[in-house]
This record gives sequence, C-alpha cells and structure tokens, in this order.
Amino acid sequence: MNFSSDFRYFRKKTISSVLAGLFCLLGLLHGTAPRAYAAGTGSQPVMERCSSACVYNFENDRMIFEYKSRDRAFPASTVKLMDALLIWEAFGDRMDTEITVTSEMLSQYTGNSIEFLPGEIVTADQLFNCMLVNSANDAAVILAIAAAGSTNAFVDRMNEKAEEMGLEATHYTNCTGMHDPKMFTTARDTAEIAKACYAIPGLIGITSQQKYDMAPTNLSPAREIFNRNAMVSKYYSAAYSYDGAMGMNAGATVQGGYTLAAVARDDENDLTYLAVVLGGAEADGEIYSYVNGHRLLDWAFSAWSYRPVLKDTQVVCEVPVRLSSAMDYVTLVPESTMTVYLPADADLDAEVSYSWHTYEDSLDAPVEAGEEAGVITVSYGNELIGTCKLVTTASVARSEFLFFLDRIEEFTKSRFFKGTIAAAVLLALAYILLTAFLREKRIRRISGRR
Repeated sequence: MNFSSDFRYFRKKTISSVLAGLFCLLGLLHGTAPRAYAAGTGSQPVMERCSSACVYNFENDRMIFEYKSRDRAFPASTVKLMDALLIWEAFGDRMDTEITVTSEMLSQYTGNSIEFLPGEIVTADQLFNCMLVNSANDAAVILAIAAAGSTNAFVDRMNEKAEEMGLEATHYTNCTGMHDPKMFTTARDTAEIAKACYAIPGLIGITSQQKYDMAPTNLSPAREIFNRNAMVSKYYSAAYSYDGAMGMNAGATVQGGYTLAAVARDDENDLTYLAVVLGGAEADGEIYSYVNGHRLLDWAFSAWSYRPVLKDTQVVCEVPVRLSSAMDYVTLVPESTMTVYLPADADLDAEVSYSWHTYEDSLDAPVEAGEEAGVITVSYGNELIGTCKLVTTASVARSEFLFFLDRIEEFTKSRFFKGTIAAAVLLALAYILLTAFLREKRIRRISGRR
C-alpha cells in the first residue's frame, strides 16, 4: 500500500530553555578542573582571542560547530599530526626499528627538544612517543630523515599527503611547526588530519599519557618525557586539565599563537569529540587555545545528545486483515526504538516529521506478531535521519471457513475455471446446435417419406 502521511508522535513537552540551562550546568561540572569557562550564550559557544576553531563528533561523523574554520592560520605544533600520519605509514609495522642519531640530524631543528645525542641509538617508537607526547622537534626531524632520507623530501611528502586528503588550504615548509609565513592551514583541515590520526592504532593512548617513561639508551639513562598538552597533564600547567580528555596535540609559536587539537570522550553517553583551536592568544593570565577548547567541548557535550525519535510501542497505523473472524485489522509499530544524534534543545514535536508505507493494502491471516509489514522514515527538518521497519503487534488466527470460501472465490476467478466454463458453454451450444440440426434432418426425412 503506497501511502504516506506526516504525523507527530505524542510526547510530554519539555521546557527547552530549562533543559538547555540544566545541560549547560552539567556540562560545566563534567568538563573542567579546577576552573570552568562559560560556554557562551544561546545555542553556540563564544570564541575569544583565537583565529579559528571547530568541533567534530566521531561517532556520527559530524562537524557540529565552526568558527572561521576555513580561514588560513599558522599551524604551529599541529604540524606534528601530519608528521604522525607519515611516520606511521613508514614505520607502522616496524616501530622497533633502531635509528642512530647523527650530528647532521641534530643541526636541522630549533625549539623544543629531548636533547638526543649524536651516536645515540633510539627506536622509531621511542621517537614517535617523544614527538607526540612532548612535541619534541628533534624527534620530529630524526624521524623525518629516517623515513624520507631528508627533511626536504619529508616536507614534500607532507604536502603530497595534504593534497591526497583534499586539504587545499594547507601547505607545509617544515616538519616541526616552527614559524614560517609561507606555512599555513585551517581549523577544518587540521580537524581532517586529526581525524586520520585518531584512526592510527595506539596514537590516542600515546597522546593521553601524563608522561612517557623512555627506557635507557646506549648514551642516556632513562628519561621522563612529560606531556605538553595541559588538558591531559598538569606538569606544565595545572589550570586547564579536562575530565575525559584523551589527548592529541598542543603547542605554540610566537607568531602563530597557541594551537590545540583535543579529543575528549563521555563514556556514559558514548560520545567522542575533537576540538580544534588555532591562533589562540595569551592574555590576562589565560591561554585562549585552552579556554576556547574547554568551551567547545563543554558546549558539545551539553548541546548535542542522542534523542529518542521513535518508540517501539508507538502505534503508527492499522492494516486490514482478511480471513479472520476474530480481528479485522492489526496495528503496526516500529521494530525498535530509534535514537538519533540531535541538538539537545531540538523541538522534536515541531522539527521531526515522519512518513510511512505498508507493503500491501491488507494482510491475510494467519498473521504472526512481529511480522514485517512496512517501513517508516524519520526526517529532521529537510534531513533524512533514519528508517525503521514496521511490524505487527499481534498474532491473528485464520478462520478455516472463511479460508474455504476465499479459496472457492479465488477458484472462480482463476483462468482454469473461466476456461472450463467457457468450454462448457461452447460444448453446450455445440450440443444444442447439433441436436437441432439432427432433429431438423430427421423431420425432413420423415416428411420426404410421406
């Protein structure tokens, strides 16, 4: 049966503003320690003193907020996320590869370092941890040369990878993130790179470490390498730790400002977010990459959630049932409850619509409870957000008497029956005509004798 109709499920209406306020309060309590940052007013977070930002949800592959996310900005330390992708491509299945540090390698970096020594033998895995946990530039350069033969060749590969990923607004000139006016990216492109890094086995575990305990080498005793991401570790700053933070990358340059690519997760609600902030300022005793990072994550956890848009107990429609003396129709309900990732303050009664169709105009008994009989489609505004099978709510027994009558009726409509009747009619007509002919012939014969 091909019909559709918009309808609204009956629900208890909630007061949106009260809910939104409650969610925000819970989000703030959940998301910060030891301080909290206001997530902003209305339905969007307020970004302060940064170049660009965005928030992405992994489970639903959805960018839920963007602030100047396509504007060019300096990448600073987020360059090491692209490094990580290429290092993993080169060493992913052989991270135990030993690399001998040379003076030539060490002459090609400036900035933050672990202070590796010429002649020191380290593994790719140790360097990978140092680069990601401490944003160590010497580790990045050593890995780049080991992977590509030279830093220039590695940078060429970085730009090729950006092109392969469709990152048209990203260009690299070095592998450390040290400032170069010719090097640029965007918050959206950085999010794409971070998403790819998230898929690297073990990378989130590495970047969520408070510190990396590096084993002794041939030239150095054991080292403690502390995480520079203040959302994960309090070693460099205790002001910005975040409950649920899973790490990724944080850093800064004087010209590019503070950058952050932070992943955080709420296990209870099965939601994981990536917040990217570029060009954060340091002012009034605050680092605004972290301030805005907190705001973005607090807002995301409070402003979006899984909302029930279909209940498996909600009657959608009725379908006529034939061949039963007990029931003349059966009701259909969704096969399962459907929850969809939506804004927490979305008015489901006003913004969610439904349409459905059944496979047949009617069902023939016997009917089993749970039998698939149609499909319902759910839309949020103009966006299709889900479909679900419609199933029967009850079993309906067949009346054998009605079934017998139906078989007779069906037989009388069959071609065989109609052909048989037609043949019988033709035979009858032929018999009548033949009888009449013979009778007439007999009469003529008798008349001729007289």
